[in-house]
Parts: sequence; structure tokens; C-alpha cells
Amino acid sequence: MNDPRPLGRLRLAGAVSGAAFAILAFVAFLLAPGPSSSDGVTVVEYYTTHASRTFWAAALIGLAAICLLWFAETLTRLMSSAPLGVAGAAATVALYLVAVGCWEILGEIYGGVDIVDVPSAGYENAHTLQVIGLGAAHMGNFAAAAFAGSITAAMLASGARWRSLGLAGIAFTAARAISALIELASKSHWSDVVATAGFLTFLAWVFIASTALLVAMRRGFAAIPAAAVQSAVSPSHAR
Repeated sequence: MNDPRPLGRLRLAGAVSGAAFAILAFVAFLLAPGPSSSDGVTVVEYYTTHASRTFWAAALIGLAAICLLWFAETLTRLMSSAPLGVAGAAATVALYLVAVGCWEILGEIYGGVDIVDVPSAGYENAHTLQVIGLGAAHMGNFAAAAFAGSITAAMLASGARWRSLGLAGIAFTAARAISALIELASKSHWSDVVATAGFLTFLAWVFIASTALLVAMRRGFAAIPAAAVQSAVSPSHAR
């Protein structure tokens, strides 16, 4: 019989990939938090001086997207309510990548450009791209809430060991959904603070869920069919 250890290591890496996503996305956010408003002049001024940081942040988000999908796939195999988790992760990744792509393009167009040489149409185009990115990010927040909810549902359906963490997940999911609504509906400055808090809440929940899943897999009780996880993590069960 084939040695299952490579599969076990891949699944453990898949569990860790959720935490990797959270860390990469957090570093990207610190590197390039974006302009303070979507006004064309503000946008151009930001990207003329932050193009390099924007490129690095975009690269990190690309890697983070891969990690999130890998984590969702691992969760799919090891816990219940799997299809919603994969769909939520895929929608989240797709929408956030559209947003980051818009901002990366702004960095390419305006990076290092003398602001005096930018025509009036350039400011309008910058505003348009920035707003498209923000719109995609706003919709991505709802997909992120759905993904957070799928993790929570999987935990609540996976037995007593996961119950307390699942209950905490309800609060994380509600916070992500409420912040998404506020960010979409409000134009005031304080909504930006709520948006940042909601994004960081989502990252925190994925990090916590990833760490908990890793610990559970190491102990052999992560999956609904516990024997399946045990055989994937512990080769002796397949011999």
C-alpha cells in the first residue's frame, strides 16, 4: 500500500495555509493601505509615491489568495458544510483580486510620474479605477462574511470539541457582515475605521480557524469521519 505520509503532510500544510493567508494579507495591508480618499488628485498623489509598495502588496495578496483557496479545500475535505466554504473562498478571492488589480494598475500608470505632467483626464481615470477597486472590495467583504460563516457552520456541526470555537465564530461572522454593510452604505470617515476593523476581524478569524484545524489534525480529531484524518496524518493506520 502506498505510504500516506505525503498526503498527510499536504493536508497539514493546507491547514497552515489559512494562517499564511492571514499573515500575508495583513503585511500587504500594512505595506499599502491605499489613498485616504477616492478623489482623483489624492489617488494620483498616493500612487506616484507608493507604486513600489503597491506592487509588493499586490504580489503578497496573490500569494495570499492561493493560500486561502488551499485552506478552503482542506476544510472541504476534513469538515462538513464544505461546498459553501469553497464557494465563499473563491468569491472572496475573485473580488479582492479585482480590487487589487485595479490598484496595481494605478501604480503602474502613475508610479514615479511628476504630478504636474498629469492631465485632467488622468485624474478622472485614476478616480474611476480607484472606485472600481473599492466596489469590488465592498462586494468581496460580503463573500468574506459568507466564508467566515461557512467555517463557523462547519465547526458547529463537528461535535462538542468545536462547539465553543464555533460560537465564537458566530460573533466573527456577524462582525464581518455588519462592517461590510456599514462600509457599503456610509460615506463618512468613521466607516473607513469600521472597514479596517472588519477586514482585520476576518483575517483574525481565518488565522484562529487555521490554527485550530492544524492542532486538531495533529491530535487526530479534525474531520467528521475521524478515521479519515487519522489515516492522513498517521501512516500507521493505513498499514
